[in-house]
Order: sequence, then C-alpha cells, then structure tokens
Amino acid sequence: MTRAPHDWRRTHAVIVAVERYNGSDDLNLDGPVHDAVEMRKWLTGRGVPAENIQLLASPLEHNRAALEAAHPHYRPAERADVRRVFQDELRAIDADWLWVYWAGHGVQTQGGRWSLLYPETRDTDLQGADADSLIDLMRTEHLPWDGVDRVTVIIDACRQALPAGVHELADTPDLLARTAQIRPERPVYWMRACQAGAVAKQRQGTGQFTSALLRQLHAAAAGGAEPDLDRVWQGVVEEFARARDADGGRQRPTVYVSDWNQDVRPVRLGPPAPPLDPEKLRFRETLVLEASGLLGPDPAGPAARVAARLRMEFTEAPPARGTPSVEELVDWALAHEHGIATLLHALDELTPDRRIGARAREACRRLQPQWLTCAEHTELVALLARLDERGREDVVAAAHQQFGPTALPAHDPAALADALEELVPRPHQLPQLLSVVEHFAAFAEGAVAAELRTWAQACAVRLGMKEVLLDHRARAADRAERARTAGPAEGRSIQIRLHPSGPGQRRAYEVWSRRGAEVDALAKVDTPAAPEEMRRGIDALLAAHARATETVVEFFVPSTDLELDVHRWPLDAGKPQERSLGTDFPVVVRCAELRQPERRHLWERRWSRVSGATPGDLHWLPGHTHSFAQVRAAMERQETAPGAMTAGPARTRSEIFTACLFDGVPVLVWDTGAEPSLDERQLRTLLGSEPLEHLPQRLRKLRLEGDADDGHPGRRLALLWDDPHRPLPEPLDLSAP
Repeated sequence: MTRAPHDWRRTHAVIVAVERYNGSDDLNLDGPVHDAVEMRKWLTGRGVPAENIQLLASPLEHNRAALEAAHPHYRPAERADVRRVFQDELRAIDADWLWVYWAGHGVQTQGGRWSLLYPETRDTDLQGADADSLIDLMRTEHLPWDGVDRVTVIIDACRQALPAGVHELADTPDLLARTAQIRPERPVYWMRACQAGAVAKQRQGTGQFTSALLRQLHAAAAGGAEPDLDRVWQGVVEEFARARDADGGRQRPTVYVSDWNQDVRPVRLGPPAPPLDPEKLRFRETLVLEASGLLGPDPAGPAARVAARLRMEFTEAPPARGTPSVEELVDWALAHEHGIATLLHALDELTPDRRIGARAREACRRLQPQWLTCAEHTELVALLARLDERGREDVVAAAHQQFGPTALPAHDPAALADALEELVPRPHQLPQLLSVVEHFAAFAEGAVAAELRTWAQACAVRLGMKEVLLDHRARAADRAERARTAGPAEGRSIQIRLHPSGPGQRRAYEVWSRRGAEVDALAKVDTPAAPEEMRRGIDALLAAHARATETVVEFFVPSTDLELDVHRWPLDAGKPQERSLGTDFPVVVRCAELRQPERRHLWERRWSRVSGATPGDLHWLPGHTHSFAQVRAAMERQETAPGAMTAGPARTRSEIFTACLFDGVPVLVWDTGAEPSLDERQLRTLLGSEPLEHLPQRLRKLRLEGDADDGHPGRRLALLWDDPHRPLPEPLDLSAP
C-alpha cells in the first residue's frame, strides 16, 4: 500500500493483557504481560507517545514489577474497566490510527461466539468480551466520527471450544457494540492468532503468534518506515508454514482485511497458493463452464444469491465490488479451505432441479480434495473440541475398529477433523467420516454424541445419502446394544496410575476400568499407602472388576518407576493359591511424563505399525547403545520399526527410557535384571513370532513359566505398551490461552 509518511504521534493504542483469573491456578496464564510490554515497546519505538497508550492488565504477581516499570499507570483489565475504555473513553481520542492488542484466554461459547475472558472468570463461570463485537465497535459512535482513519486489531488468544459439561458454564460474551455502524467504510486490519476451534500456543513464556508478529513488524519498520501490514502478514504466515513443516503444528493465524486499501478481500490461511498447473487450470475452466450453465443466460441474479450464501460461510466478503462473475466465484472458493465443496452446495441449492454434473464434481475433487463445506467443517471441529481427549480417543478407536490402524491425532480437534475427512472415500458409498461418527455415537453417551448424529445426518442429506446413513446407524446401534448386554469380554482393561509420594515406597494411586468408550472410576487413594496395603487394594479391585488371563492391566507410572516390578506383585498373598499379578493378567507399564505434545505424531505413527507386525520387527538396541543421543540416532534410522527391545544393564536403562519416550517409541521390551545375560537371538526366541498385538499375552505366559522356574529369563521381562489412543481420563485444562 502507498501512503504519505505517517505521524506516529497521532497513533492511539489500547493494550489488554489478562494473566490472572479468579478461578483455580490452572486458569492462570503466564505470558500475556510480557507480550503486552513488548507490543508497547514497539509502538513507543515508532514514536507513539506513552500517554496515547492505554494498558489494562491482570498480571501474575511475579510479572507485576516488569509491568509497572514499563507502564507505571496501567489499569485493571476487569470487565468494568474494559467496557469503560472501549465504550466511553475512545470517543475522546484525537488520532489517525488506532491499534488494539488483546492477549489472554479465549474460548468458543454457545452459538460459536468467540469470548475473550475477563479476569473475573472462575472455573464454573466463564465471563468474557465478544471478539466479533469488538470489531463492530470500531465503526460505531464509540470512536470519533471524523477521526481515526484506520484501525489495526490483534488478538492472541485461543478460539477453542470447551469440553462437554463446561461449555454450558460459559456466559454469553459481552457485546461491546450495541449501536449502529455509522462509519462502515472505516478500514480495519484484524489479525488473529488462530482459526476457529484451535489453540493459540505459547513457547517460553510468550505467545507464538505475538513473537512472530513482532519480528515481522520490527523488520518492516526498520529505518522508521511505516509497516506494510500486507507484507508483515505474509511474513507471519510463512513463519507458521515453516513451523508446520518442521513439527506438524496446527496453529493457523487468520486475518480479515476490510477497506484497508479501498477494498474488502479474503486472505488465505497460509502462504499464497502457487499458480495452478495446466491440468488444474483445465479443471478450473470445466467448473466455470458447468457453473455458468447452471446459472443460466443472465447469471447476475443467481450469482449474487450464490455469493450471499458463500458470504455466510466464508469469514470475508467477496473479492470484488458488486455482483461477482462466475470466474470470480470459483476463484473466491478456491481461496478457502473447503471453499469448493461450499460452492457446489450453494449451486445445488440454487438449482435443485439441475444438480451439478459428474464432470464438475470430478473437477472439484481434483482442485480441492475436500468434501465437507466450511460450515460443516467448523461445526465438526467445535463438536470434537467439546469432547475431552478421552472422548476423541474413542472417536479414533471407532475409526480403527472400522477401517484398521491409521495415524489420527486425537489431541488436536482440528487436525482430527482433517484426518477423518481424508480417510479414503468409498465411491458412491457413505463417506468413512460419517461411518466413524455413527459408530462412535452408538457407543457413546451425552449431548455431544447426539449433536454429532444430527451433524452427520445433515451431511448425509446434502449428499443425497440419508437412507444409507440411517441404515448404517441402525446397524451401529444394534452392535452397541449387543455389546452392552454382553458380559465382560476381551478388550477390557484396568488402568492404574501410581503417584510416588511420602517416605520409602509409599504411593497414592487411582484405578479406572475401561471398556471401549466406557470408563468408570473404581478407586482414588490420596493418602500414600505402603506397598503391601496398595497391593491388597489393587488385588481386591481386580478380583471384582477384571477377568483373569484376558483383562489387560496398565500401570501409568513416572519414568523413575518404569523399573518397578509390578508384574511380580502377589495376588492372594499368604494363601495357598498365591501367584503373581503378571501371571494372571497381561501386565504392561506406560509413561506419559517424557512424551512431547509436538512429537505426538511420531508416537502415533509407530503405533500404527503395531498392527501387522511381529516381535521380529522390534529394533534391537545392543548394550553399547545406551546414551540419549545414541538411542535417538538408532531409532531414527529405524523409522518404520514399531518399537524396540534391549537387554542392557540397569545403569543404562534410564537413558534408554528417556530417549525412547521422547522419540515416540510405543513398544519397548527389556530384561529387568541388574546385569542381563540375554543376547538378541535369545530375546527374539523368547518373544516368538506371533502377531505383535499378542505381545502382552505372550509375556504373561512367559512369566507363568518363570513362576515355576526361578531361572527362567521370562520372569524378568518388562513391557512398555503405550497405546496413544487409550489415555487415562484427563482433567479440564485451560492452561492454553
């Protein structure tokens, strides 16, 4: 954009940073104050007078001194203060350019509204300002009618939907603007840290989005020049694109630009797409011609109605003034994720008697291989986000049961929605995503499962497959009913979390029973128990809730307890039938302590290879491969291996465990002896050649043989069996912004 040099003395800024909330400590967020101070420093470095900057903050105590040093007269960020600034005090500013920056928690509330949480928020009472209303306010009488030639708004906050049970506790966010927009042409450049349904990440005490934005602002304003925000934004999305390539991150900053350069235009959620290759250009032309035929000889009126429908689902206005041409409609759809499917739906609705042809649908598939519309995708992400991680793991399990192992990221609702949509579609059959949703909903309970059914049926109606879906739903319901009326079956597990605490070997512990989507809490012992007391308590729970030789017993332990011989704990201690826990049940250990969220895809990728593998596919780590770096290098060279095995001495195993857990290794077999004597050939012979999925049962049988023979090496074998799709129940975590 080309402008006369800007007088930064005529810039005004409002900066809001919320770190401390009135709820539990889990609600607090360390970082927004640092980001606010850095944003203020950038503005004053351009020449904005300090008195033109209003800073409202709710700092954590250890950040208060830095905030007071940077801006001694900051004000609280409480609801009343925020409303006073935006609704009253902005009327009196004398400025050409207004900057607004907000950092803190953000959530998606009922109706999909984006709420920026106030400090008054408590765990059961989520209060916030409506982000969209904040933008509307910029064109009302709350700003001087004859001043403020342009506005830049920056929001670094999550836009993630809340889990079921908490979603209903969120208040409807405050509408900061309640009056008419008397300056609808006022230019607004609105930058947001993430897309709807996603998390805005923090790294090293600062928002990842704010850090990238400030780097680009400093570069663009070098030498005192006014920053070209289009170039700044381009730099930000390129940084995030590189981060996604490096670690698979899912955060996608978005931008809405309105009348900034006398136009209104959509901006892609990433770097600009490369020019279409000749083949895709041909498919684009096919789609344009097919759409022209549907719109008729005078397409202006129908095109306007299609554009109105697209405007409802896209967050930006059409790229041209007036009624767009058919070519502009196609290109506008191409500029959006799920845009082509949305365009097809709009055309089908407009001409229900003349459905779009097979050639056009093939062109759409080649141009953009997505079949959900924008609205369908947004709603699916929001529904998956309202499930806790355990619920999303059950969605993944439903996919595995129907279509076999595949890497699906349950920790990220948006990534899970994308991965489910990408499941290989069946030509002329119900999309696999809808099959998965129906299978999950048949076994699940609660409001989200019911809403997923409603969502799936609406998709099926659009695709002309309602009867097919209802037939699938009936079969899924029948399977679920048979499973509910059946007795205990193979596949049930007991999950035990051990918490080292207190003197000696005392531990607190929790126990759950899990079968498919059903998880029941069995016990929670907060007072650290002595080993014998703990073993008696677990023995009683297993007798009541487990099935000998079939129920897998999973111990979730910290890394320091991976060597704990839980499989040798006695059952019926002191009685004639005393035996070991690991001979009655397949016993495995698990550890999430050293798993890194950004490396979860490596864990899931290796786990997906367990199905179809044998113990022979486990990579052997010889005795000299024991340092963190050596183990990582060895496993990197064996990226297709589902896991590893080792018989190294006890002094080396801590490094092996750390490296394997960090690098996503889900299966690890080792000899727990202080100085093991097994070599690779002996260990492979012990493990046999049955499918790797049977390994927990194989070790149970080896331990049974070891109980009868103290010298049998099978009694010393331990197994890490870490299925990423079967986590422990997780508490609500609002530590992300």
